[in-house]
This record gives sequence, structure tokens and C-alpha cells, in this order.
Amino acid sequence: MKEAWKAVGITILAVIIVVAIWWFAWGSRVLTSGIVGQGNAIIQKNSAANWTKSQGEFESIYAEIEATDRKITVAKTALDLDPEDLTAKQTYTGTQNVCLSMVADYNAKARNYLAAEFRAADLPAQIDSLNPNTDCQE
Repeated sequence: MKEAWKAVGITILAVIIVVAIWWFAWGSRVLTSGIVGQGNAIIQKNSAANWTKSQGEFESIYAEIEATDRKITVAKTALDLDPEDLTAKQTYTGTQNVCLSMVADYNAKARNYLAAEFRAADLPAQIDSLNPNTDCQE
């Protein structure tokens, strides 16, 4: 009988130790989560994959904004030829909306922690709505 109580006591003590170790490990992770999270973000930001992806996306989005801005002029010309043409109206409006969405995407990316530093020096920090190449107007 004494041996049975000893075994129960050892089992309870083992459970208490395991729970204490688990709580200590969890608490340590909570206490260091801020610095670990910041460190992991820096590692992710400075990775070659992120760098090249972000730089390429800036280039691609900017080129698409310029191309779409030119398409708006083409769509407006078609609309001016026949102001009652529903397809021409929809094309013009749709092209403007696409352009505005791409401008918003570019500007958001320009403020994104993982991407902001990797914009090429010859690309704008934000899209200028007064620049005729990127104003989403004809």
C-alpha cells in the first residue's frame, strides 16, 4: 500500500513538473515575442526573395499604370466618336477604374514595410495625380 501511494505521489509530481516546464516555456515565448517578431520581420524583409519580388512588383505596377493611362486616352477618343456607345462608355470608365486601383496598389506598396525600401530610385515614392503619365485621365 505504501508503494502505491509513493507511485501516485511520483506521478502527480511528474505531472506538476511537466506543467511547470510548459508554463515556463510558454511564458518565455511571450516575453521574447516582441523582439523575436521584430527580428523575424527584418530577416523576411531583407531576404533576397522579398527584395527581388518587391522591386519587380514596383516596376510592373508602374509600367501598368502608365500603359493604362494611355489606354484611357484611347478609350476617351472612341467615346468622343460616339458618345451614345454604351461599350465605349463602359470601356472608358472601366479603364479609369483599373488605373485608379493600380495607383492605390502602388501607393500602398510604397508604404509597405516589406517592400518600401526596394523601389528603384527612378520610380516615384507615391504616384503623382498631377503627372499626366499617371493621373488616370485622358
